[in-house]
Amino acid sequence: MTTALPDFVSEISGMMVTLLPVAALGSIVLAGLRLRGEGGINYDAGGGFFKWLFWGALLLTLPAIFSATVPGLFSGGPSPVPPSSAGTGTFGAVATSLTTGITSFVTNVLVGRIVPVVAAALCFKSILDSSEGQTPVPSIISALFLLGAQAFWTLAKSWSTSSSSTSTVAFAPADVLDSMFNYLAMTISPYVAVLCFVGAAINYQRSRPWGVVALSGLVFLSFSGLWSLVTGWMGATITW
Repeated sequence: MTTALPDFVSEISGMMVTLLPVAALGSIVLAGLRLRGEGGINYDAGGGFFKWLFWGALLLTLPAIFSATVPGLFSGGPSPVPPSSAGTGTFGAVATSLTTGITSFVTNVLVGRIVPVVAAALCFKSILDSSEGQTPVPSIISALFLLGAQAFWTLAKSWSTSSSSTSTVAFAPADVLDSMFNYLAMTISPYVAVLCFVGAAINYQRSRPWGVVALSGLVFLSFSGLWSLVTGWMGATITW
């Protein structure tokens, strides 16, 4: 017996699957907004920044997970896998219009208009932080992340595509998160180290504590090496 989704349900699910990458872009933007609240000494490991990045990775890889796992649940015939488009049925035109409108809002309004304004506000806040004797680094890092949110989303899509093409598609979200971590350690950390050194120089000139900021810069600069060292210790066999 052939198993098929009703037209209405198929078109709704197709619209939702089509919007998953757009939702992932929104999650990355929200991660950038949450990063400012967790920056500097108030950084909260496992807080909202990591949660939104996790949702971004999951939303990017859900279509591949559906195509790999849902058919295995049905052995008597074709399985109701959500389609990748809105469909052409009764609700198809409405679903297509909703998909186009939501996609346009996220890319043209949220990322194209709102994100640059928020990034500019964060840069202005970094100046206020400096005038109060605080470090401007958290606000600057958040502004840079927001301005590069769409480029980071494009890069994450390439990671999700490469992960989804392997036989371990069920672990695609973990592969994308692993790629994000490697990108953070290899590419982003050196730039953060430069910002820390600049902040340390500013603090030194203003007779403020600068040693901790400079030390943080050194740690960011050597983060990938430290991580390799720690994983090497954990993987080594201890003999007595």
